Amino acid sequence: MAQLTDEELASIAHDFYLSKLNIAEISKKYDLSRYLITKALEDAETRGIVKIKIAQGIKRNQVLEREFQKKFGLKEAFILQSHESKDETSEAVVNFAAKQIETYLKNAKVAGVSWGATMHGVIDDFAEEEFKHLYFVQLLGQAINSNRRKNPLAQDAAENLHAHSLTLPSPLYVLNPKIIPALKQEPYFKIIENCYHNLDLLFTGLGTLESFKVNQFLEDNYGSKLFQNIPQEEVAGLIMGRPYNINGDFFTSFEKHICGISMDDIMRTPIRFCIVRNRFKSDALLGALRTGVITHLVTSDAITQRVLQKL
Repeated sequence: MAQLTDEELASIAHDFYLSKLNIAEISKKYDLSRYLITKALEDAETRGIVKIKIAQGIKRNQVLEREFQKKFGLKEAFILQSHESKDETSEAVVNFAAKQIETYLKNAKVAGVSWGATMHGVIDDFAEEEFKHLYFVQLLGQAINSNRRKNPLAQDAAENLHAHSLTLPSPLYVLNPKIIPALKQEPYFKIIENCYHNLDLLFTGLGTLESFKVNQFLEDNYGSKLFQNIPQEEVAGLIMGRPYNINGDFFTSFEKHICGISMDDIMRTPIRFCIVRNRFKSDALLGALRTGVITHLVTSDAITQRVLQKL
């Protein structure tokens, strides 16, 4: 096996000393034996990576990470220290998320991908590796008339990592109550639904009501009907197409209109990454954390400070 890089040693050391993962958990995360993880911790100390603090290229706020893990029951929180430039901070969050997700993908067979510009950025930042054992699955139908940046991201991810993909050729929302039950009887949907039942991980960003309204076709043709029984001022954000309030309660009337993964399959997935890089999504993040959907969070300290101010 090739010698681990300083950055890899720093990540392992951070997981052990600061995130408080045990050797078995780290071994599974990196697909390395317990012996090699123990040796990596020793090497990190020998090389001077572990001293009073962990030396690493990207600085993280360990105090906030531990606080968010405790407050919201997260398995892991990756909270990056902000740069002077908002654009640099945003790019750092996306790049770091890509590396963390790739680490988990090494042990995954089926991974789910949602939509959005943040997901597009994460997938673009994947290092080119061979993941021939892996299937990327599109979690939701496509927002009709969406802009050009929202390509079939499951397919893009598969191409970047030499993996396989399954897309979902359907709209994100439907109004006719007969369509989704009928669609679920189609052989292709049964295949993709079986993948939803067996996801090893999924990764998603967060939406807002404003981002929904930016899609003029959706707003004009679906908005009033989808939100007819929902006070729009109570919508804190959307996660995987589903709106929720600041207390983390989903508006359940929406569920019958969503074409894609079910809420049960979402919660059954053991690793659920959420990446948030926009500081104006603090309400969306607080509500999403309270839903219990997120197990792994990647964001910046500026965003998390805004969340804490709302508690």
